[in-house]
Amino acid sequence: MTLTAEEIFDKLKEKLGDAILNYEFKEYKMGVKRPRTYKEVWMEIDKNAFKKAVETIFEIDYPHLHFITGGDIGEVIQMIYAFGLFHRHPWSEVSIVLKFDLPKNELVLPTITDLMLGAETNEREIREMLGIEFDGLKNKRHLFLPDDWPEGKYPWRRDEYGVDDMIKHTHKSVKDIREERGEQSG
Repeated sequence: MTLTAEEIFDKLKEKLGDAILNYEFKEYKMGVKRPRTYKEVWMEIDKNAFKKAVETIFEIDYPHLHFITGGDIGEVIQMIYAFGLFHRHPWSEVSIVLKFDLPKNELVLPTITDLMLGAETNEREIREMLGIEFDGLKNKRHLFLPDDWPEGKYPWRRDEYGVDDMIKHTHKSVKDIREERGEQSG
């Protein structure tokens, strides 16, 4: 049996209560000959409710992990986790997107690899690129950066400088970097 996006949200609301700070239902139409509807639930949650939210998703249905990502938006790192529920049922999948902010002085999250081993790659990437520690993550080797990459330097962070490698400036254009250095762009 599958649940609708609204029914899934109701179950999450029952468990999380006021830890859901904001939410939105999104609907997409696909197909021409046989039109279908695809639904998503986007929820902004309190960071302290993160693990409980993920555990609740797992109680509803074993999800497909779409992605884990994060972005430096100033004083915080905004985390986004996207899961697909009921993905084994054609055209019944519902995406659940969890969004929350982590203050830069508290960059620790519980791992979800105890629930889904496949999350390890995503967590390792976020760890090395943004500096978020995942409590309980066993494998902490780098995935993309060389083994001798300087400790405490994170390529996706906007507030850190000192690594001369261009990867450090992935959020800036070449023109912006040249202007900062006082070079001619052209």
